[in-house]
Amino acid sequence: MESARNMAALGYTKAAERMLLRLFYTYALPEGTVYDLIAELHTSLGDMEAATSWETAKRRLLAIPA
Repeated sequence: MESARNMAALGYTKAAERMLLRLFYTYALPEGTVYDLIAELHTSLGDMEAATSWETAKRRLLAIPA
């Protein structure tokens, strides 16, 4: 997460998101955890719009009721 924050702070937000998405394939993370990590990244950067977007994507893609 720290590496992703550093990348995003340097302006490489999309690369940071992709790095976190790859964690799903590298580690046996519970379903939806990667979306939570990306939302947390954006929250820590103060980008609530992006955080909300990833939370919405998680609910939609994993068929979680709103």
